[in-house]
Amino acid sequence: MYNNSIKLYQIIISILYFSFLSSCDFKKDAIGFDDEIRVICSIEDESVVKSFLEKIFNDTLYAPAPEPYYRLVFSKPESYSKLKNYAQVIVASVNKDENNIGYRLINKLLSQNQVNISKKDNPIFITRDLFSNNQVYGIINAIDKEHLFDFFEKNRDLMKEHFEKQFSIRSNKFLFENRNLTDFEDSLKNNFRWSIKIPWGWELIKENPKENFIWIGNQYPYRWLSVNWKDGNHINDKLVAGIEIWDFPKHHYKTIRFNDYKFNFKIESFNNYRGWVCSGIWESLDSTEAKGGPFQSFLFYDYNTDRTFHINTLVHNPGENKALYIRQMKLVAKSFKSYQSE
Repeated sequence: MYNNSIKLYQIIISILYFSFLSSCDFKKDAIGFDDEIRVICSIEDESVVKSFLEKIFNDTLYAPAPEPYYRLVFSKPESYSKLKNYAQVIVASVNKDENNIGYRLINKLLSQNQVNISKKDNPIFITRDLFSNNQVYGIINAIDKEHLFDFFEKNRDLMKEHFEKQFSIRSNKFLFENRNLTDFEDSLKNNFRWSIKIPWGWELIKENPKENFIWIGNQYPYRWLSVNWKDGNHINDKLVAGIEIWDFPKHHYKTIRFNDYKFNFKIESFNNYRGWVCSGIWESLDSTEAKGGPFQSFLFYDYNTDRTFHINTLVHNPGENKALYIRQMKLVAKSFKSYQSE
């Protein structure tokens, strides 16, 4: 009898253990695009929710037409079961009315204590990996429009941080997870004392050791990244730094130039290095070849090796999305590492 009790206990423990694993460790990866936020709310709440989220996710790339960093895709609450496994999900209600189908959905998702909040309580909940791996999941449970916007300042940076971290996690996985360390990456470290992760499918376009210039990338869509470096510190003078960036494409690429439209140049750290970040539009010098798109440059000084580095990224994807690619290019650039002499 005692042995039978032990066996029954072991079976129960095993069932609970495997149930736990099934619900947690064996979740599938979230689906959907990295720059797409699926917003689930009623039609009557959509305009308020949209105006609130657009104020938070307001980063825009000019390529040269404006492109938002995030695309808000609205769906009705009836679609919840099909959408809850997406990578970025926000369920919203700003009208506590039983006739509001969005509010009825919120009632099913939250406990009564969480649903029945006051205007002193934050109406936004955010969690990760609720239904899928690499997922960010938010709920907006506001009493009314005023309640929602009263907490705008408190939630703006928090929400943005969550979704930016989510973009970085998923994009880094997409860019680097299934790649193999290449001989070329090893040669960069051995020959030049710096390295950068090269995504799958990218290749060397040009190598010019005399000018300390490396150019890598991929096409369809075109994504180019180049690294140039000089001995010494060349970032303290704004004019010198600006000329370095402005003249860079004509000197190294030869066939393109930067346009002054939406040209943005500011002090900003890069991987904890002091430096400058510049963004804008590039264009072909050949008037018969209408090519162009967004660029982003990172000019920074590495104190440990006493070198100034310039990493330039370009995207060309006519008629299609470019904001997603220029953001991914930044992640590739930020995989940069510099090494001291052994």
